[in-house]
Amino acid sequence: MEEYQTVMTTLADIAKRAGTSTSTVSRALKNDPRISVDMKKKITEIAAQEGYTKHQAKLPVTGQRWGRIGLIVPEVMSGYYARIVHLTNQYFEKQQYSVTTRITEFHSTALIRHLYDFAQTGIDGLLLVADDSEELSPKIFHALDAVRQPAMFITTSYISNLDYDGIYLDELRGITMGVEHLIQRGYKNIGFLGEQETLGRLASFREAMRKFHMPIQEDFIAISDSRAEAGGYDCILRLLSHSHRPDAVFASYDQMAIGAIKALQDAELRIPQDMALLGFDDLMVSQYIHKGITTIQNPCEDMISISCRILLNRIRHDESTPQQIALKPQLIIRGTT
Repeated sequence: MEEYQTVMTTLADIAKRAGTSTSTVSRALKNDPRISVDMKKKITEIAAQEGYTKHQAKLPVTGQRWGRIGLIVPEVMSGYYARIVHLTNQYFEKQQYSVTTRITEFHSTALIRHLYDFAQTGIDGLLLVADDSEELSPKIFHALDAVRQPAMFITTSYISNLDYDGIYLDELRGITMGVEHLIQRGYKNIGFLGEQETLGRLASFREAMRKFHMPIQEDFIAISDSRAEAGGYDCILRLLSHSHRPDAVFASYDQMAIGAIKALQDAELRIPQDMALLGFDDLMVSQYIHKGITTIQNPCEDMISISCRILLNRIRHDESTPQQIALKPQLIIRGTT
């Protein structure tokens, strides 16, 4: 018996032939009034030639059409990234867009795979959250070309030659503020707690220490193989194994600081008298831990609000020059310093 393989035509295939985006194709096939008559005719003819068929879900009684946003994040286990997912969904829900979230586990190959998958399924816009450990390689931008949709980046630093909109928190400025605060409080032996995904913040910590002519003692820098609270706990155990220890430590993010607090308490050390502690991100829980964690606040609500607004403008055919926006962090002083 002769076997045949059916090749499914996608919105992306039609968009490529029509020289337009998948969202425009989707709208044209739904007879959206925003699409010109000529473009609708062109897309309809291509779809017919390609044998494109798709079972359309029934619209709500209201007749409202919902768009689709693709959100790519490194993970959702930590409070920071979970908050980004929540705020993004909350924003676009009000704008009648549904959000499909994909997770990379900090792997660029997974990010690329998700981009090509979005290209096949059809979306209106992309929001990409890239950690400093994820290299934004040419392959990623090649995959973005395949998606052919507006994209907005949330990154950890400025990216030169980025042809897409982006927003980032000025982490160096925040860490410099934190180091200066510790120095002003009289701490002279300052350490750092981190893990493999926060080496960018370690580099900023070193730069800040050099700016204030503070000695960088390698024995006071602990990098754990574990993440979050377990990583912070492990880092403190490593520091306490040495004959001398820092009088203050900069935890690369608040969940590590929480684990560090537990380790110091288990060792019957006082915070901040025996060891001060400073975190990063200002999670909601941070104000309730110990006497409150001194931390660098990441204005997450502002970051998501600005990002989503810019992406929505792009979706609505804004042709302005791509921009990168830097957000200023704030120092929140509580009981651990």
